[in-house]
Amino acid sequence: MMIYNMNVIILDSLKEKDFNYLLSLLQKITIPKKSKTNNRRGFKIHRATTLGITRGRFNGITQLSNFSKKYPIIYQEVIRIGKLCCPFDFNSIQLNHNVVCPKHTDSKNVNDSVLISFGDYTGCNIVINDKIYDAKYTPIMFDGRTLEHYNTDDLVGDKYSLVFFNGEKC
Repeated sequence: MMIYNMNVIILDSLKEKDFNYLLSLLQKITIPKKSKTNNRRGFKIHRATTLGITRGRFNGITQLSNFSKKYPIIYQEVIRIGKLCCPFDFNSIQLNHNVVCPKHTDSKNVNDSVLISFGDYTGCNIVINDKIYDAKYTPIMFDGRTLEHYNTDDLVGDKYSLVFFNGEKC
């Protein structure tokens, strides 16, 4: 484990082969598109979903996400990867496909998050408090509630990322 500063921790890298099965599963489906109408301010239309425990936006019910129920094999594979790279227990996972996110914080997360990316791509690095990090097969732990972060807008290829976290009141 390598500490870059008090707020961002670079964890031990995984191997590309650790993601082969998950990648093969994800390439067979279409991750839901998030439009501007159901989306956080500043994000372009993108493909993303949450696995694990979620709280309904309109009904407030906390339960296993619909995506996790629809794709239980993908959910189990994401959990397996989380156990390899995440040093804390988590109850939710954000799955992104080719997302280039603007500057933001994750106000509904509790404590640290771990981000890791995979796929056949270059660019689109994570910037945390104006420092660039490469999360390709390398988990990066930081508190997304308090540290402003975004991606560089230079994605070439096909990128997936997973963010392991604990959601507010889940």
